[in-house]
Amino acid sequence: MKVLNFYLLRHGKTLGQSALNGRTDVGVDLAVQHRIRDRMVEKELPITHIVSSPLQRCAQVATLLHERLDNVPLNLDAAFQEMDFGDYDGVAFEKLDDKWQELEAFWYDPADRPLPNGESLAEFHQRVTQAWDKLVDTAHGDTLLICHGGTIRIILAHILNLDWKNPAWYSQLNIANQSLSHVQISVTDSRFASVKTIGEVL
Repeated sequence: MKVLNFYLLRHGKTLGQSALNGRTDVGVDLAVQHRIRDRMVEKELPITHIVSSPLQRCAQVATLLHERLDNVPLNLDAAFQEMDFGDYDGVAFEKLDDKWQELEAFWYDPADRPLPNGESLAEFHQRVTQAWDKLVDTAHGDTLLICHGGTIRIILAHILNLDWKNPAWYSQLNIANQSLSHVQISVTDSRFASVKTIGEVL
């Protein structure tokens, strides 16, 4: 039996005004990135591979960890990016006052009320779960995946075989900035997944 550990790290709080930051490439304060790196190093996790969203809020801390952890292999994978929120992606909430009804409809029913020119929840789910299954299939050791809140929620719903269309999964499951979730997968002829921790803030 092979046992694989996956550590899902959400990026730190982004700079700028509050917004739906999906594909928008906003950064995180460098001091925060260094703090996340240091707290991850202190955990002394036996990480053999780092995978990261290519957006700078993830990729920057991934690079810092890669350099600190004796150049553990690092791969950037766009399939683990956050959901694309279309016309409202990256737009400060205070500039969307006249769109609030539309945003609320999306939050209450993201599966059936996509944002204009945005990625549908089904497309997001397919993209992330396909990438996750591939990652599990090819993993040979303990993996750190640095990505986004929505991405982590999709992965957890997939692992636990829960309804990823349920709006509560996105509004009520707290995956805080710079938090770590731990998934363990035992591989024999089949797979058994166990979620050890969710959203442990560093």
